[in-house]
Amino acid sequence: MAGSSTPLYYWDTCLFLAWIGDEQRPSGEMDGVREVIEHCKKRNAIILTSVVTTTEVLASKLPVGMDRLFADLMKRIQHKGVDSKIALLAHDLRNHYAVRAGEFNGKILSVPDSIHLATAIMYRANEFHTFDGSNGHNTLGLLPLSGDVAGHKLIICKPEVKNPGLDLRKPAQQSGQ
Repeated sequence: MAGSSTPLYYWDTCLFLAWIGDEQRPSGEMDGVREVIEHCKKRNAIILTSVVTTTEVLASKLPVGMDRLFADLMKRIQHKGVDSKIALLAHDLRNHYAVRAGEFNGKILSVPDSIHLATAIMYRANEFHTFDGSNGHNTLGLLPLSGDVAGHKLIICKPEVKNPGLDLRKPAQQSGQ
């Protein structure tokens, strides 16, 4: 069972989509995703997400066979529902950035992103993992908000490889082969 020192990582939906699609991302990013999943499997880390992730990941858009792998991964992580406290905090986060839209080039926080951030804040995630830096649309990217999310301390970052010598793309080879 996970101890109190076990890191709690909140995962934004884009990480699940990147893993499912084995996206080609800048060096090390997908290795970070795979490493966190391996730590979760070994119970050395906990991945947390909102039930909103289930809504955002469409089975009809997944590569063949990946729906099963996604379902299996979802069994290993914690899912948190949207209750009235999370909804109110999500509202407050959206409102904070809407009032200050001029400071953010007219961009506001999307409803799904506000729910993800509120869930991570409420459950005190150690880090919020995402690739959402800036999507160029009228919504805020999440990475630039790291450290201060409408007055809440929350580290927002890409998952990083903590053990760079470990190649997580290939099965480990036994010595002597």
